[in-house]
Amino acid sequence: MLAVAIVEDDKPIAQLISLWLEPYGYKCHCFESSEAFLASDWQSRGISLLLVDWQLPGISGIQLTKQLVSEPDCPAIIFVTSFGRADDVAQALHLGADDFVTKPVNKSVLLARIRAVMRRRGKDLKALNPELEVTLAPSSLEVVIRNGSRCRLSPSQYRTLEFLLRHEGQVVNRTALSEAIWGETESGQQGRALDLLISRLRVKLEALTDNPMSIVSHYGVGYACYRALPAAAASVNSDR
Repeated sequence: MLAVAIVEDDKPIAQLISLWLEPYGYKCHCFESSEAFLASDWQSRGISLLLVDWQLPGISGIQLTKQLVSEPDCPAIIFVTSFGRADDVAQALHLGADDFVTKPVNKSVLLARIRAVMRRRGKDLKALNPELEVTLAPSSLEVVIRNGSRCRLSPSQYRTLEFLLRHEGQVVNRTALSEAIWGETESGQQGRALDLLISRLRVKLEALTDNPMSIVSHYGVGYACYRALPAAAASVNSDR
């Protein structure tokens, strides 16, 4: 997942933006001030994108930008603010911000701006497993394999594949997988939804040319993603 920091003192706005982004494969961390963000050890969190308000208590968004642009691992910076005068936009961009979105924020516009910025930054495609030569593009929800073949996934399919790839070769139990996809443990209804989700994901992956991945069902336990379908795994696959 692409890690995003949202520095916004209006908590409902920060939460709303987080709700917008997370279904598209972004992991959001919310901070109510620049000081809280700087004290968070953001480098170790792998923050790749900063969404920041201009007017904040203490260190302002523009002051935070001045400080961050001198860092070698400075994240991409997009201002999300009610300051919308041409001079404000010019100042932010001149200091090193990547883009500027004015409030009230439109979800589609914000997502499009984020995708464009991360493409320019070269961080749109993220290799999860170099041996598999599989990459996931969080901004477009695509899976791309070594020969360039690709397909678009739904948000839940994307989260499923990402989680399984992170545990490639391991059997992931149904509870852990449900929590990774929906943020809650499996219920009876979700159990059926999980099986249907996996089935539809398999169909998309199997349509890819030279697809190196195989998602295998381990009855009563969970699922695993294998580099190639081993004979032992094939014998436990009950629903293919």
